[in-house]
Amino acid sequence: MEVRVQYPATMFGIGTSEVLIILLIALLILGPKEIPRVARTIGRGMRELDRAKDEFRKSIEFEADENEEESSSDSSGEQAAATPEETEDTDREDDPVENLGDLPNKRV
Repeated sequence: MEVRVQYPATMFGIGTSEVLIILLIALLILGPKEIPRVARTIGRGMRELDRAKDEFRKSIEFEADENEEESSSDSSGEQAAATPEETEDTDREDDPVENLGDLPNKRV
């Protein structure tokens, strides 16, 4: 019976020795004074990326929840059917092309 030990996955498939080589090259190129500033900039970028990812995920979940609620209320028949006049008025308010007739006819 053979037992295999699995090490935790590293970022981007880069091992410890590769990370050390990259850090050494960064130290030589940037110098010891620039590395903290670059690290802060990278950290801020990563935080912004995480925030954007979380915001995107939340908006997708919100839209999915709204669609789920709409489909469940449509299928249960709880909403009353709109009369043709109500539908026409609602469509006209939402349609920007229909509302162009209300604007004055001026050229700029």
